[in-house]
Amino acid sequence: MVKIILKTLRGFEKIVASSVMDEFSGAKVIAKPMNYSGIVFVENVDPSIINEINRRIPEVEKALPVFAEAYAEPSEIAILALKVARNYLKEGESFAVRTTRRGNHDFTSIDVNIAVGAKIKDELGNPVNLDNPDKVVWVEIFGDKAYISITRELVMKKPKADRTLRVLRKISIIQIPYLGEIEASYRMGVRIGRAAQAFEIGELIIALVGIVNVEELQSFLHGVLEGRMSRYEIQKKSYSRPVRLVPVKLMDIFQLARSRYGEVFITTSAKGKRLNRDMCLEITDLFEKEKRVNIFIGSREGVPTGIARLSKLTINLCPGITFATEQGIPMVISAIITCFSVMKEKEI
Repeated sequence: MVKIILKTLRGFEKIVASSVMDEFSGAKVIAKPMNYSGIVFVENVDPSIINEINRRIPEVEKALPVFAEAYAEPSEIAILALKVARNYLKEGESFAVRTTRRGNHDFTSIDVNIAVGAKIKDELGNPVNLDNPDKVVWVEIFGDKAYISITRELVMKKPKADRTLRVLRKISIIQIPYLGEIEASYRMGVRIGRAAQAFEIGELIIALVGIVNVEELQSFLHGVLEGRMSRYEIQKKSYSRPVRLVPVKLMDIFQLARSRYGEVFITTSAKGKRLNRDMCLEITDLFEKEKRVNIFIGSREGVPTGIARLSKLTINLCPGITFATEQGIPMVISAIITCFSVMKEKEI
């Protein structure tokens, strides 16, 4: 009987199988059972070796101990899953059912989830929690066989983005353009446009400082718009939620500062202060209270001193290092989001 189901990346099945045989004497392995990629069955072992498998074989993505084998039919799976749950689900622990189905069946994975979840909840009274369960009931179906396991959550989940998106929407990046050789200006524009769109900030304002060369500016702006759109198209395909196209605007930096007098300005500068706990607290407080926070980022030349003088905070993102222009947006936003998240979660 199958004792452990190992999941790995496609193409690594034989490597994992060989490693298991080398590390655990007497283990019998089947790589790509029934020709299903990314799967290795382990037989003739005690499921308790899973901790050692995880420690010794990094190619293993997930290791599931098999506690029962059933015919692949929802009602039968539910009956057997209940028996397993009586032994491995403690009173009051919340659970979720996760089914992976391989092969052709007249039922769906959701049908199995519903049948198993209802059976366990009705019989044992344990609450269902799909987002953050104490335990997960795994149902792995291969053709006409279903294998049942119960473990703690084995997947590192992304934190919910709601709070992060609210912070990002308040950010107005005021970016001094990178001007010079035409092709270089264009390439830099592409990177900046992609970075701004990647974070879906409130707006990106290209801020002019004095007289600029029209051809260089045109090339830079063309790159910004192209980079923004390329990232936007990827996001639309990748996210289940609606994606916001970041507005791109153009204005003289000093006129912008005048028009937004009284709003919060943050400047990035090598002459600024390094981030610390007090500054993170202040940043968190600003984003809690303000409708918009204006962040000025330099290019070949830094942010004008007069703008820095009007700023609430002047931040040195990486003391001792002069980073490239295209790194400005990712660095400042990552720093702000980290500050905000850590302060809100009271981790420091």
